[in-house]
Amino acid sequence: MPTVLITGANRGIGLEHARQYAAKGWIVHACARRPAAADDLQALLSANPDIVQVHALEVTDHAAVDALAQRLIDVPIDVLLNNAGTFGPQGAPAGMAYQSLGNMDYDIWRDILEVNLLSPFKVAVAFHDHVAASDMKLIVNMSSGLASIKHNQGSSYAYRSSKAGLNMLTRGMAAEWSDVLVIAMAPGWCKTDLGGMDAPVETADSVRDQQALFPTLTRRDSGRFIDAHGVTVPW
Repeated sequence: MPTVLITGANRGIGLEHARQYAAKGWIVHACARRPAAADDLQALLSANPDIVQVHALEVTDHAAVDALAQRLIDVPIDVLLNNAGTFGPQGAPAGMAYQSLGNMDYDIWRDILEVNLLSPFKVAVAFHDHVAASDMKLIVNMSSGLASIKHNQGSSYAYRSSKAGLNMLTRGMAAEWSDVLVIAMAPGWCKTDLGGMDAPVETADSVRDQQALFPTLTRRDSGRFIDAHGVTVPW
């Protein structure tokens, strides 16, 4: 069976990817900071004990990332979903209040950069060889439409800058790694804790479309910034 590793699998897009891949019979390595407190993830584990493994992982703890990579050293990973992310203490739209021109909380900004930018870089580097040893060889850096410089209408400066930086890392990884595919994914504005319940896209729909897209990607797609349908998002 193919194998997926998902960071931030306790809720939102990460949890939905875990659910849908488990339903397809994939081996799912689901990572979360506090898995014991992640009731939905624990329920998924209980229902699928043969194919779902849950790992405690704080992605900002680089030693812990290395330790997990070593523990899974012999596991080829077909899809690495670099999904763990944050908008800060509050999701959208409330979280815009502390990342505006008139009111920037720099401590929150630093935390957002640590989680959304530095951590996915570390995870990708640590698990590169696992992905290269698989059949699909795909790294998905979960970006956002808010990372598009062309479409930038202001606000959400901390989050936007972290995801725009992630796009830059994606392009660089694709240039240097010829043995894997690396994409930046804009999943759409989804109904999650981060996106808020006013978001227009159902999380399950976005994830279904993403999972249908992934097997169709080829070497020519590596380094692209695309949405769940494979359409290019302007840088």
